[in-house]
Amino acid sequence: MVVGADLRADLPSPLSRIPGSPRASTQVASPVESSPGDQANFDSSPVGGLPEEPVKSSVSPQPSPSWREPAGGAPTPPADVSVDLNGNGATPPMSPGGANEQPMSPSARSTYSQGTHGASFSRDPPPQGIMAKTMAKMSAATNRMINSVQTYRAKAAARAQGGKLLLQQLQDESGAKDPSLVPGIMVTPPPDPRYATPTLSQSLKWKAFGAPGPIDPATGRVEIPDPIAAKASVWYKMKGARRRTSQQMAVKVGKAQKHHDEDFELLWAGVQRQELLLNKIKADGKRLADAIKAQADAAKSMASHIASLAETSVELPEGPEAEARRQVVERAGQLMEIMDVMDQDVRPACLEQLSNSVNKPVGQLCEEFPAYQQCVDKRTHYMLDMDAYERKLQKARQFSKDPAKVPHREEQFTKAQRRYTYFSDKLVEDLTLLDANRYELAGFLIEGFVEMQEFQSQRQKDVLAGLSSNKLPPKE
Repeated sequence: MVVGADLRADLPSPLSRIPGSPRASTQVASPVESSPGDQANFDSSPVGGLPEEPVKSSVSPQPSPSWREPAGGAPTPPADVSVDLNGNGATPPMSPGGANEQPMSPSARSTYSQGTHGASFSRDPPPQGIMAKTMAKMSAATNRMINSVQTYRAKAAARAQGGKLLLQQLQDESGAKDPSLVPGIMVTPPPDPRYATPTLSQSLKWKAFGAPGPIDPATGRVEIPDPIAAKASVWYKMKGARRRTSQQMAVKVGKAQKHHDEDFELLWAGVQRQELLLNKIKADGKRLADAIKAQADAAKSMASHIASLAETSVELPEGPEAEARRQVVERAGQLMEIMDVMDQDVRPACLEQLSNSVNKPVGQLCEEFPAYQQCVDKRTHYMLDMDAYERKLQKARQFSKDPAKVPHREEQFTKAQRRYTYFSDKLVEDLTLLDANRYELAGFLIEGFVEMQEFQSQRQKDVLAGLSSNKLPPKE
């Protein structure tokens, strides 16, 4: 059953008058529900029908909207494509060789008419895959690690440079660089042929580096032409390293005793503990600041969730129960206002107070803490030199056949002992002052910490005083 066929039965069909049409003798039925576009198409048809012969137009007519394509969205074919009014499809243009080109697909025709600048074109970056996101995270983590390592190396280099300058200052003040206190640059006098003959190693050394100069009759020593150049030579440093290593090996095998200084060890341990505690206080200050932020965020979130219980979109009716509910709603709003003040005013003020009273002073102390480690290592080297020359003196007294060798070893031991004593006394003096300063430092940090706690408590108490005035009545 075709609905609406009788409405147009008395009118001739356009296709029935076109010769050669496959539907020339067939009655065309209108659609079930004619759209405004279909009605417009039907009304625009001429009453007398179309001409007898088929008409082709080289210019594409403007088609009216139909049920197949919405109004305004129909693509317009190019001007060089002819349209057949017999019902056939559009005839593609002819190529220069005479062959027809391939017809355009619907998707290509839509792209041709709208272009890539239409509403469907997105200017957003393409979505990243899982691998791209993982690589981006790994790259960011690697950059953070590189920056951390670079910062650590910069601080370590600055600290090492500070320790080097401190060592030079301490050596200058104690006179440890004075050539008269350096036993290593003294030249061993040649053995007296009346008592001892040169050994094979001495003969080879004299042949390679030259025999020692003559002995001064007044002092009994071999004069040194340039003590400063001799001290800066590589040979002097190699002899010192070999001498200290030999002394350490002698202590390990039991041929010599280790020099113990318990007072200095306790003093140095106290200074190291002071630096360690300052670094721990610095880390604790950062943790406390993070905890204050986390506490404020958690308190605000909890208050927001509690206040959400009192939210309602329905107007409360009149009555005692409704009045009590209104009081709860007002109390919730008051709580949120107080939490906003706590988050925007109290928390930043407390963090600033913590930074000014504890964190900044401690951070500055950690960065400027004297690096005495190189000074302590140099003191250990001087002590090993002193013990090594003492062992050589004892060996010369027991086994040397040359009587001129004992005074030479005695002078070396005396110089090494004086150098160690002067340097150690100056270092102990500085470390004692630094260790005594920890009491004053602890008092300053105690007062700053207490002041920060009092400030935080007072500010919170002042802000929360508004909540204590309008408390809800107890439920009976």
